Amino acid sequence: MTVDAVALYAEACERGTELSGHYNRNVKVQADTGPVIVRIRAGESEPMDLRLWPEAEVLRAIAPWVKSAPRLLHAGTGPDIQVHEFVAGRRIDELVPPGKPLPDAVLKGIESFFGDLLRVPLSALPAVPGHWPGDGDTAGFAERLLGLLGKIRQRGHRGAGELYEALRVPDDPCGPLRDRAQGLAERRSSLLHADIHRKNMILTDEGDVAFLDWELSLWGDPVYDLADHIHKMSYSQAERTLVTDGWIRSAPEECRSNWRVDLDYYLAYEAVKSAVVDTVRWGRRIATAHDAPGRRALSTELAGKLAAAAPHWAAEGVPPVPAPEEIEDAVARCVT
Repeated sequence: MTVDAVALYAEACERGTELSGHYNRNVKVQADTGPVIVRIRAGESEPMDLRLWPEAEVLRAIAPWVKSAPRLLHAGTGPDIQVHEFVAGRRIDELVPPGKPLPDAVLKGIESFFGDLLRVPLSALPAVPGHWPGDGDTAGFAERLLGLLGKIRQRGHRGAGELYEALRVPDDPCGPLRDRAQGLAERRSSLLHADIHRKNMILTDEGDVAFLDWELSLWGDPVYDLADHIHKMSYSQAERTLVTDGWIRSAPEECRSNWRVDLDYYLAYEAVKSAVVDTVRWGRRIATAHDAPGRRALSTELAGKLAAAAPHWAAEGVPPVPAPEEIEDAVARCVT
């Protein structure tokens, strides 16, 4: 199907943003053949995640293999947009917020999705850069994740550094994790979505599950994809068991070596990453909150993230975690 990308882009700009993430703005627009999603780059956002391929190249490559991904209708640089098919249904975060049990259809959809990802051959995907860790090099893959996290902690404006220091985020939050990464088991690499959470899943009107936002897709350790998903979903223990059991059924043996121990490693990494990234993001949100209750709620959330990370970035013992009121004071001093 051909679309008039320039006209759709103009209409999307007039309508404004309906859905937005850290890297893209997404606007539902009516094309001649029906509704579509116009996906527009959101300026020069600070990179908080690894990137391997352009999203459009991934969508083209996986079309024969992953039917639950949206269909790419257009990708171009003038303007820099993509046009995706519109998936009719309800986003999972709207349908089932954290704390509520997921419908069986969603749990089955997630299991099938992991199976689809694990079946996509490397030969079907865009070329992997020569510097990228080779098949089965889980330690090298983990080092890539840790390297990005270290850069996030060290970069940024003066206020970000001051806020990290005030909230006792270590200069090197990855030290203990880096030591643990060397003990990761070798596993066959696979395609990773690397961002499977409630806002990126739609329960369609037909009862299937569609998986959106492929911009962070990677080639690497499949256990990381499972850990990233579990971390972002805030599952109950019962649901976590159901999801991991589904992943086991989907994953071939060569992807499951020592997976339980290494899942705990990646969950620790995700806790540290969340604290490092969200110290900046939540700091900005706290600084711009409209009232005291809003600031306190966000500060309490950030305190929880710091508390979850602290055992993993300390070589020994657990350092004290700032209380919400201390976070508010630090933001007032450091974030402008």
